Amino acid sequence: MPTITVQTGARLHFGLLAVQAASGRNFGGVGLMVDSPGCELAIEASDRDECFAEPEIAARLTAWRDEYRRRCPAEYRPRACRIRLVQAIPSHAGLGSGTQTSLALATALARWAGEELVSASELARRVGRGARSALGIHGFERGGLLVEGGKRHTEEISPLVARLEFSSEWRVLLITPNDRRGLSGNAERAAFTRLTPMPSSLTETLCRIVLMELLPAVASKDFSTAAAALQEFGQLNGSHFAPVQGGVFADPQMAELAKWLATQGCIGVGQSSWGPTLWILCRDESEAVCFREQIGLHPSAIACTIHITAAQNTGATISGVRGVSPALDR
Repeated sequence: MPTITVQTGARLHFGLLAVQAASGRNFGGVGLMVDSPGCELAIEASDRDECFAEPEIAARLTAWRDEYRRRCPAEYRPRACRIRLVQAIPSHAGLGSGTQTSLALATALARWAGEELVSASELARRVGRGARSALGIHGFERGGLLVEGGKRHTEEISPLVARLEFSSEWRVLLITPNDRRGLSGNAERAAFTRLTPMPSSLTETLCRIVLMELLPAVASKDFSTAAAALQEFGQLNGSHFAPVQGGVFADPQMAELAKWLATQGCIGVGQSSWGPTLWILCRDESEAVCFREQIGLHPSAIACTIHITAAQNTGATISGVRGVSPALDR
């Protein structure tokens, strides 16, 4: 049976560069694509629309599919198909599951209908993604460490202004509470409404950290400087968001864990997006394994998933037969 399969990784979001900026660009930010946890989605022929996934995710996939059909060119509107979510990124954990899954679906639908060379930005428009951050969109297309420059009111997608390959030796340890979620949807929009504008002095500091510390360190594989820069960037972001998320870290247990990690000499710790996932930058696999064993014994890590991952320096992969679904009649 002809099948289109799309695979992508998860997105770590280290923080924004501007919030409610009085002039210029808004949002912006820094992120990293990691190879796991990942998303694998397949589309195959069916005489009616079907979706095989957990109920909550299936509902979102169905909505994205319908939105895609409304927004795509009529000559490339895909017919009925079966969607199978083979592997899923945890939802509402700060790992960019919504953008990665919706773009995987949009990519598969485009290929299913015989449409090629569609940009990730256009695919995101078709499924309604990228209202604030576009890191996941750029990451889906290119992978690596990403810096977006923020968007003007007239722009749909924030532009990518820097992209570097992340060291293949470095590892990222992810700690995700199993029973708690970060903000999303209406709650996320309400939080941005309550949030005070970010002072221009803070934006300037964040930009300096990115341009003068983080990017040169990643380019030269200077682990200590990169880890310290990411931690400082995250701490400053967390302090600004503290009034709407409950502290520098959204989850109290992750806050306790971060405090303990500091006493152990760990220099690269932060929260991804709204959390609750905590990330730790490690020099190599052996250091990541060592931290994983130590953290597994800490009370704050009870009922958490602890996962070692690495940077994904390439975009999503696509496989399968192309152009297997004639477009719907107008």
